[in-house]
This record gives sequence, C-alpha cells and structure tokens, in this order.
Amino acid sequence: MVMLGHFWLGARPDDGAEQALYNVFQNGWIGVDLFFVLSGFLITGILLDAKGQEHYFRNFYARRALRIFPLYYGFLFLWFWVAPAVIGLDPNGPFARGRESQLWFWTYMSNNLSIVKDAVVPHGLNHFWTLAVEEQFYLVWPALVLLVSSKRLRTICLLLIPFALVFRLYLMTTPYSHTAGYVLTPARIGTLGIGAWLASAMREPGLRIQIERFAPRVFIAAVAILVVLNLPDLRFDGFEPVMQTVGFPLLAVASAALLVIAMNAHKRWTWYQRMFRSRVLRFFGKYSYGIYVLHLPVIVAFEGLRFTIAGFPTVGGSDVPAAIAFTLVGMATTILLALLSWHLYEKQFLKLKSRFRS
Repeated sequence: MVMLGHFWLGARPDDGAEQALYNVFQNGWIGVDLFFVLSGFLITGILLDAKGQEHYFRNFYARRALRIFPLYYGFLFLWFWVAPAVIGLDPNGPFARGRESQLWFWTYMSNNLSIVKDAVVPHGLNHFWTLAVEEQFYLVWPALVLLVSSKRLRTICLLLIPFALVFRLYLMTTPYSHTAGYVLTPARIGTLGIGAWLASAMREPGLRIQIERFAPRVFIAAVAILVVLNLPDLRFDGFEPVMQTVGFPLLAVASAALLVIAMNAHKRWTWYQRMFRSRVLRFFGKYSYGIYVLHLPVIVAFEGLRFTIAGFPTVGGSDVPAAIAFTLVGMATTILLALLSWHLYEKQFLKLKSRFRS
C-alpha cells in the first residue's frame, strides 16, 4: 500500500475519475498505521511469551538487531559514503542534500528532524521516520512488559491512546503541527499501544472470545466513520486535523479488528483468511523489510536517470498509463533488489538468530 502510494506520487490527475484513482493510491499511507498495530501486537506477544525466561533482554535485542541493523546500516553506509565517492557530490544531487543530518539517521532519531528548524531530510531517506519510531519503541517496551502484570500492561496500553491524542493536540499549537503529529513517537504511541493491548488481551481466553465476537462489527463501524469523516473525496490526509485527532485512533482500531478477523481460529479457511494466507502476501511479507528500505531510493535513482511519470507520453491526454508503467517498473526493480539483498546479504545475519532463541 505504501509503495504504491509513493510510486504514484508523480501522477497529475486530469479529471474526477483520475483524481479518485489518485486518492486511492495516496491513501496507501494508512498501511503505516496497520504496520504499527501489527508491530505492537507481534513485539508485545514475543515479550509476553519470553517473560520470566533466561536472557530475556539479550535474546530480544539480539534478534531485533540481526533483523534490522545489517540492511539499514549497510544502506546508510552506501548512501552517505560510498555513493558520493563513486558518483561525486553534485550540489543539487541526492547525496549532497541532507548530509549534515546524517547523525539523526545513524542514531534512529530521524523522525525528530520534523521539529529541527531548517533541517533537510534527504529525499530518498524520508521514509525512515517509521523505523525510528519502531526503534524508540523497542528501547522502553521490553522493560515495561517485564516490570508490570498483563492486566496493568493493558491499562497502560489504553492510556497511551489519550496520551498520544493530547500530545498531537499540543503540537497543533506549535509551528510543527502537521508533520510532527504524523512522525513523532509520542504522537504515534497510541497506535502501537492498541496492537500491544491486543497481544495481551488475546492471551486471556475470556477476553479473546469477546474480542473475536465483536471484531467484525468494530471493523465495519470504524471504517464507516472514517469514510464519513473524509467525504466527499475520500482522501485520507494524515497531516490534517481530522485524521490527527480521531482518524489515527479509528485507523488503529480498524487495523486491530482486521487482525483479529484474520486469525480467528473458529472461522478457518473462510475466503478472507484464504486471502491472508495467499502466497503473494506471504511473499511480500518475507521480503517486506528490504522493499521498505529500498523503494524510495529506487525512485530517487529513477529521477536521477530522468525516468519519471512525466517522461512518458500521455495517452488520450491522460498520464494514468504512464503512472501504471512507472509503478510496475519501480516495484519490479525494488522487489528484485530486495530479493538480492535477502539472499546475498540479510540471510547470512539471520542465520545467527538461532543462537538467541527463547
């Protein structure tokens, strides 16, 4: 969803139908919120299952580091040091812009650049704010899960929702309102918290039954409210106040409900569960980290080669065919690079995860 939205950014809608299609793709950013819920759910589940075991912290952080650090830091090294030395530092090129901000990326703090005056974020790296949110979450969450009971953890998770809302409302009084409310960890912690709450609640048999019973209705209600809030054009803009106030919690609730529906053990092999088990989705899941890291740099590389949507001829005055062609080529290139990264590089580090099992 996110990748489609990014590759389609260069399209120029010419009429109402094209604008509607453009909106569909640009709404792909909500995949980020689904990801945060999934992350809160999976990470909290891992921690709850490992609670009380030997090497609780060592195993968690070693496994996360082996999954995340090699590709991320390898990419940063290529971007900030190798590529400029080979290609040269064109003052207007991608490797010159934002070099002074690179420490923020090396320390997983790039999302905080949104509140640094005159800070420049390199065009090919501006998606790393999500990874920064994740890493900051990892810093504190394992200790919290270890220190409190499951019941208290669920209370804390629920309190994170109003905390994040109040923080976003505060940001609306500052010059950083829309961007900071979208990328800062305290502004997004409520979405991670809903996933974390679900991980704990689903381990309580009585709660799980109730959650599974109401999940479909909750999903439909949350989506319906989101649609009404974003009428008439159905463009969900994550920088707008309507999304940063009630939109983010509704997206998180809808994502959590969808997750429950997908794994409901009492309704195996229904059509939507067959969809979630599809080889296509599992393929993208396996290689998703490499795709995430590399897809925006691919766009930057294409721009450097003057390969853009605008470079295609229009068909009947429409650039939709050009946008489709550009997106297909961009996605294919990204997926190929992610496959190479996985099999030639990442997999070698992932073999070491067997040393850090609970």
